[in-house]
Amino acid sequence: MKRLITGILFLFCCCSLLAVKVQAQVTVTGTIMDKENKLVLPYASVTNKSTGRRSYSDKGGFYKISASPKDVIVFSFLGYKSDSLVVIQASGTETRNVSLVVEARQLHGVNVGAQYSPYQADSISRREQFGYILDKKDMPLAGGNTPVGAGIVFSPFTRYSRKEKQKREFKKIFAKAEQERYIDSRYTAAFVSKVTSLKGDSLQLFMRDNHPDHNMLRTMPQEDLIYWITDKYKAWKKN
Repeated sequence: MKRLITGILFLFCCCSLLAVKVQAQVTVTGTIMDKENKLVLPYASVTNKSTGRRSYSDKGGFYKISASPKDVIVFSFLGYKSDSLVVIQASGTETRNVSLVVEARQLHGVNVGAQYSPYQADSISRREQFGYILDKKDMPLAGGNTPVGAGIVFSPFTRYSRKEKQKREFKKIFAKAEQERYIDSRYTAAFVSKVTSLKGDSLQLFMRDNHPDHNMLRTMPQEDLIYWITDKYKAWKKN
């Protein structure tokens, strides 16, 4: 009888400890991005140093990983300095956005003269800063032209490797960000307000509802952009 009671107490203690451990689980989540240019970092490595568990951010830079209080989470991405955080919460979801810094490297120091617009100068500077990623060629499929099922050998240097995915997605995000910056450099609130006389919330609503296409702006002279904004404003005002 005494052994039975001891066994029950031991089992009860184990279950209690297990329940505490389960309750102590925390879901750490957030986004990972470049600190200076605010570009999201896809396929960034997220490692729980305390448990060895690893996950990766998605194409939008969003990550999620399980942890316990005081666990150390390490974040790393190709060409960036790794960063870490300590889990604070005891349970539930802990949101921690992470900003990584580009590793120090010797830049060429491009001489940007007065012949460049502010957008062009910034674009040249950004292109130089991220050249170490953008200039790397995309690796071919493993096995070259070998047909599928004919003994393809996968290596860590193929397009399916984590670093290759990081690089490819970063190039897409960088290109998209450059397009948006070009649009913002020409389709400014001050310029649109001058054409339409809109201000405040009305101006913001108009610009949100009438967002020009990058390719269109690239070939559109400033005079034609004024006509485009005027036509959009007349239609917007009617509605």
